[in-house]
Amino acid sequence: MRTFLIIIVILFVSYAKAQEKPIIDILLPLERMTNEYDIISTRQIEKSTTFAIGNINRLDTYLSQEEYNGTEFRFISDLYKIRLDIWDLNFTHEGAIDYTHNRVDNANTLAGHYDFAFSMLKAIEHRNKYSFHAGFMTDLYTGFAYNMRNTANNPAQGYASLSIGGAIKAHYDLLIRHKILKINYEARLPFVGIMFSPAYGQSYYELFNNGNYDNNIVVTSIAVPQYRHQLSIDYPINERTYIRIGYLGDYRQSKPNELKQHTYTNSFLIGFVLRK
Repeated sequence: MRTFLIIIVILFVSYAKAQEKPIIDILLPLERMTNEYDIISTRQIEKSTTFAIGNINRLDTYLSQEEYNGTEFRFISDLYKIRLDIWDLNFTHEGAIDYTHNRVDNANTLAGHYDFAFSMLKAIEHRNKYSFHAGFMTDLYTGFAYNMRNTANNPAQGYASLSIGGAIKAHYDLLIRHKILKINYEARLPFVGIMFSPAYGQSYYELFNNGNYDNNIVVTSIAVPQYRHQLSIDYPINERTYIRIGYLGDYRQSKPNELKQHTYTNSFLIGFVLRK
């Protein structure tokens, strides 16, 4: 009987040793699958729709030597694909219209623009509570301005530009009374680009009807700096939906063909953010 028990114990130990390796072989693939799932789960899509209203200061010496001030309305649609293992992608569509008047309020300008920006960003620092991304961007801008006083000479101006530069995004999670508020900051800084501009004193009739071109495609650079930045706070409604409020500053300027142009905008923005 004792010999039989010894044989049973030896067989049991041998069986356990034989099963040890297959068990590990089973667990290791499961661990790899778990790690891969963790990487995939870090990929997110963030969609935001915001409206902005604020003050704009406008100057275009092709239309007038005076600065014009007024109110601007913007609609901004933003899609942000967060992929921590590779480059993040950010697509921004923006439309705006503004109505401004000169200092003595005897002339008005109606203007508008469409802007498309695309950014590729890489995570420089990423933690549970905060992150910082940096990369590059490209920006396509088109627009118009119509001066209601210049009915006889140069009443309108068209805008078109393409630029490339740098971009950053950062966020911080702030816990207040069991609510996680997301504080966001983003900025774009063009480095170099090209833009369309008539020459000083050149009419659009000369340009398009008579074909009198005069250096109408101009190179732009950071020597005449432009800058756009946005600071916002997202308040959670549920796990995926947030209300966004914040500040938008957009400062565009150029000096093509002995002309001066700028639009300086400071706006309050509000909208919704969906994360999934």
